Parts: sequence; C-alpha cells; structure tokens
Amino acid sequence: MHKGYLDLSYGQLHYASAGNVGPRIVLLHESPLSHRMFTDAIASMSTWSQIFAPDTPGYGQSDPLKVTPGMDVYAQILSEGICKWSDDGEVIIVGVHTGASLAVEIANQIPQICKGLYLIGLPTYSDEMRQSRIESYSPSIEFDDEGSHAVWAWDRYRKMWPTAPIAQVQQATADLFYNLERYNLAYLEAFKYSAEERLKNLRCPVVLSAAENEFLHAGTQELALREGIEFHTFPGIDWQGQVPMRNPKEMDREIRKFADKIS
Repeated sequence: MHKGYLDLSYGQLHYASAGNVGPRIVLLHESPLSHRMFTDAIASMSTWSQIFAPDTPGYGQSDPLKVTPGMDVYAQILSEGICKWSDDGEVIIVGVHTGASLAVEIANQIPQICKGLYLIGLPTYSDEMRQSRIESYSPSIEFDDEGSHAVWAWDRYRKMWPTAPIAQVQQATADLFYNLERYNLAYLEAFKYSAEERLKNLRCPVVLSAAENEFLHAGTQELALREGIEFHTFPGIDWQGQVPMRNPKEMDREIRKFADKIS
C-alpha cells in the first residue's frame, strides 16, 4: 500500500493506493473515520484492481476546509482528486455510510467517469429521524484541562460498537480524536443530504447493500425495492455495519462480482 498527498485547489488530499492492474476502484469511508477502515479490504482487492482510498477533507490526514462545507463541496474536492488520480479514466466508486452519500453526489458531478456505484449503508432518513440526528447525534465538543473530551471519544465508540474487537474501537477512537474539533461537520451535512433524490439522476449501474443488523439496513433495502435497484445483505454483522472492518473478504467478493458484471 502506498500513501501520499494530492495537491488540489483547496489544499492537500491524503490517500492510500494499491494495485497495478484491473479496474480503478475508489473507496470512500464513513464519518468521522479515515481510509484506515479499508486496510484489510484493500489487501484483498488490490490483487485484482487499482485502489484509491482518500481521506475526506478534514478527516484522517487530509487538510480541512477553510469554510463550512456542504456535501456538494466535499464531493467537488473528492471529484477533483479522483480525476487527478485516474487521469480522467473510468472508476467504480464504493462508499460506506457518509461515503455512500458522497459517492452519489460525486456520480452526479462527474458522471462521465463514474462507471458504477456500490453503496454500503446509504443513509436514508425520515424527516423526523433526520432532524433528530442533526440535533443530537453529533454534538460539538469542548476541550478542557481534565481531558474529558478524550474520555468522551473513547466512550462514544465503546458504546456504539459494543461487540467490536478492542483494536477496532481503538482505531476508530484514534481517527475521531485526530480531528475531534470538526468530527461532526460531515455528519451534519450527511443528515441534511437527500441521497434518495440524487440517486434518481444517475445512469450508471448501482448496487445498494447493508450489514444484516445495522440500523441503516431497513431503509437501504426499502429504497432498493422502491427504485428497482439490486440489493445485497452482508450477513452476520451485529453492530453498526462496518463491513470493510468486520467482513472484508465478502466485501471483496461482492465488489469483484459487481466489477466483473459491468466490465
């Protein structure tokens, strides 16, 4: 795996890449994590494809934006990075949670190079749930001399991922803590963003999927049935749906099947 930075119009976009042959595949992480959630999946996928896994601006080691971003702005920057990496060649975009919403917006912005979307746990909310998430799911955090913000970061993931291996809780907490002062910016924009409506504009092949027991499974499946989109359930995942971390081998198999199908 190679790690590096792309110099873009907004600043530096950090990324991981791997693989030298096969289709170009972009991996977009959920908030407020980084490309590191794909480490095991990249190890498998890079044997047959070329992988580009950027850190969303303001997360991981990518530069933050100087203004409060919207999903369209996040997508514009990622689109610039994708086009630069692929030399304007076709890509398949895989997104998880917030990354899935970003994938939809990117495909609206650069449809000419988007060959297909594979979306894992696309956020779909009722108006009531959307407002509740905006108001309570990701509060701003104040720093203090006692380090209560550090305890809060650990407790958040320990409670959200109660059955996850401690090493994965630690990785998520470290990603959260690294950008704690702005961890909630992409969350808030994802809650406002109507991926369902933007999905209707797309002409490229799409697969919707979700982990069997994650909170986004029902809404994602209902959207797939309503819009006539192929749907896949990743079985046996008993917390918030981190498929790349919990079941990277099946993620690899399913995305390879999708890539082969649309090639």
